[in-house]
Amino acid sequence: MIATVFEVIERNEHAHVRLASLNNFRLREQGQLPASDILENPYITLYSLDFEHKQAVFVEMPTDVDLSQAPFVVTAQHEHAKRVWTISFEALLMLAQAVDLDDSRLVSIYSVGRCGSTLASQIFAQIPGVINISEPAVLSQLVVARNIETDPDDDLILLLEASIRLLCKTPAETVWVIKGQSFVIELADWLHKLYPQTRNLFLYRHAETWLRSGLRAFGQGTAETDEESWQGDKKRREILGPLVPSIAQYDPNQPLPHAGSLSLMWLRAMERYVDHCHAGIEMLAIRYESWRSSPRQTAVAMLDYCHCRPADMTAVYEALNRDSQAASHLSRDTLGQRQRVLTDDELAELHKHLQAHGFIHEADFEVPNTI
Repeated sequence: MIATVFEVIERNEHAHVRLASLNNFRLREQGQLPASDILENPYITLYSLDFEHKQAVFVEMPTDVDLSQAPFVVTAQHEHAKRVWTISFEALLMLAQAVDLDDSRLVSIYSVGRCGSTLASQIFAQIPGVINISEPAVLSQLVVARNIETDPDDDLILLLEASIRLLCKTPAETVWVIKGQSFVIELADWLHKLYPQTRNLFLYRHAETWLRSGLRAFGQGTAETDEESWQGDKKRREILGPLVPSIAQYDPNQPLPHAGSLSLMWLRAMERYVDHCHAGIEMLAIRYESWRSSPRQTAVAMLDYCHCRPADMTAVYEALNRDSQAASHLSRDTLGQRQRVLTDDELAELHKHLQAHGFIHEADFEVPNTI
């Protein structure tokens, strides 16, 4: 098995890093090396899946960068990559078979987003022997592939299995923790079949405070004008539709303002969690409000559930007092400059979608197994 290796000459700062691809970089080909080198080098990590060319993309990081501490792995990979490695999907599947993954030491964090999930992953990152992988792009790419049905399910499940194994290729003394974007709840059924002993967490939040936080983080800080809403509607559907089926299926003849698309995102993640619980997938659910009212007790309950509470909790308690998304575009300092309140129209939009949902009608809906 052969890998093609490239030197990173320049980073495309305007690239959509969340979509992670070779287009995020300007590269110079250096030659070919054995693909097995990817397994042996802990600083080479899986970056993206290129479905068009049927190849996997890895990036090689400097030895002084600890991805476990990164709030968003894909962003850190983009910022620090010095070389890029590509291998075929066929080689990816073969390489993954060499990784021995004990799923009893695997933790998956699912969430609605904007609810303390990054804090949760950063808590794990403070525990000795934990490898924390926060929001790898490959999982969201597999959600898109599943939703738009570009490949047979069996092929995608094989790619998912290989991706998890290669994300976890470096041995963890304690546990591996993988936190996906909110959309990755779509893969929880496949992941449970592949790795049934995984400890699963689901983090969520009251819909109204979640919507305000989402609009502040991903909007422009103020309510949209009619023109901005109209222009943004098409773009949001193009980006979010492949990730959120309820947005893809929404009547194209009806307007879907920013508050509406976010409302459908929240509802979809909550709905899928309930579906997975009813299907017998065990998960522990944690409300954002628990992090606010009793952070230490919440951290202890989470770590006990995952069988990895350290004897010394000092570093964990210190993490509770830090900004888990510091130095990112979602840091407290950045978002603190965007004052945001929900307008009557935005609240009405949220409650319109709540009332239209099959069983989630309240903004403070409580999912099963909430601590």
